[in-house]
Amino acid sequence: MNAMEQKVLDLIKKYYKKEYIGGLKVTELGIGGYRLILDLGIPDKRPISIAAELNAEDFIKFIEKELIAR
Repeated sequence: MNAMEQKVLDLIKKYYKKEYIGGLKVTELGIGGYRLILDLGIPDKRPISIAAELNAEDFIKFIEKELIAR
């Protein structure tokens, strides 16, 4: 697990008061930016993918806003 993935897990725990046990991956995009993939472990559902052309710090802030909004 990389540092970005741990930050996302920490945000989930902070806002939802739960440990996320599904698949989670943060990858750096070749064009600049990051993509978060959340695999909810539901066979009929695709993983959730959120991407943005932001630096690491701004991407974490963006994900934090998304978690609050959802």
